[in-house]
Amino acid sequence: MTNDELEEANKIKKEIKELEFFIWKAEHVWTGKIIKKDTKYIFKANAYGGLESAEYNMNTEMKDKVLDVLRDRLKELKMKLENI
Repeated sequence: MTNDELEEANKIKKEIKELEFFIWKAEHVWTGKIIKKDTKYIFKANAYGGLESAEYNMNTEMKDKVLDVLRDRLKELKMKLENI
């Protein structure tokens, strides 16, 4: 494995860890929010109060659909990591 491949693998592992942690936490709440901050969108599981940003309140069905997209991304990252 080259240094570049190792760096790429470490980046992928970090993103996998972040996604796994977020999905686990988000699965344990009923609702969620998509928050627009400047030019960045943030999907945040409801755990704390409101923010000074535009928010899209999702019901359980919509939150689960967004989590499905994140799970698909997680699968892609794990496959990419295996192929390095």
